[in-house]
Amino acid sequence: MGIKFKAIPSNIDEMAVIEGLKAYHSIAKRIAFKKAEKIADKHPNEWVLGCDTFVVLSDNSLSIKPKNRADARKTINLYKNSHCDVYSGLALINKKLDKKLIDFDKTRLYFRNFTNIEIEEYLDSGEWKGRSGSMTIEGRGGKWIKKIEGDYWNVVGLPVDLLKKFINRVNKLDLLT
Repeated sequence: MGIKFKAIPSNIDEMAVIEGLKAYHSIAKRIAFKKAEKIADKHPNEWVLGCDTFVVLSDNSLSIKPKNRADARKTINLYKNSHCDVYSGLALINKKLDKKLIDFDKTRLYFRNFTNIEIEEYLDSGEWKGRSGSMTIEGRGGKWIKKIEGDYWNVVGLPVDLLKKFINRVNKLDLLT
């Protein structure tokens, strides 16, 4: 998008900031906001973007990053002939201007059937490690997807369409001040 940026990890305790929240869209927005807020406290004159992406399986359970290969296999098996929802929260904050833009995006992925051999080959690749939902759409797991409803980039980890809306709103804010 031609935006110059610096990535700064927030290292927030995600489980602590979502305590009491049940709705997935609320969870996504809260984590993104808390990440952005923590960095914005140290950089109050800058626009700070916070984002968090996670996967909700077809049984409506939250898929966290797999602990091991067996955990990843269990999650991937749930995708066969099914779907999952990918939620991303996005928060754009400028402390000096006292401006906050917070929203979420949701993308549904539909999967084809695939074999246990394909799963084991994927697990051998190691792409599942450290990935919410145990896979990456831009990697080898992408071949299992037969249909996408929503923003592809949301699944990759940054809801670009939503970010563009935020940027347009910021540009309008600048014109008004």
